[in-house]
Amino acid sequence: MNFRIVQQVLLALAILIGQAVTVAPASAAITRFVDDPTRNLAKADRLNISFETWVTSPTAIYLKRVESNNNCKSTGSMGKYQGTWQVNAGFWKTYGGLKYAKKASKASCQEQDLVAYQGWLARGWSPWPPAKKFTP
Repeated sequence: MNFRIVQQVLLALAILIGQAVTVAPASAAITRFVDDPTRNLAKADRLNISFETWVTSPTAIYLKRVESNNNCKSTGSMGKYQGTWQVNAGFWKTYGGLKYAKKASKASCQEQDLVAYQGWLARGWSPWPPAKKFTP
């Protein structure tokens, strides 16, 4: 099994239960609290964060859970917010979603993540209010 995958799963579990996590590569054991490289960055610094790092970050994992229970087909109660990230039509259009589908909830999960990533590059976590209260 790939160590990087195991490490990401352990970090995701640590976020969910709010605990320190021990990651043990073959050479040594490392205990640390989960950190999040996507937090508190200036716009220029966000450009250095890859899509893979962003989408597997503690904040992204948390938001996908609280916004939609990680359901790509989710539609908010009034229909204004759609998909995993619960984005509105303006966000979807502005950050390239229309090349995938008319509405976020009609796009694949990965396509939704790609659009949300473009929004994050431009605006940080500000489009998602729960991110302010989250502490990795």
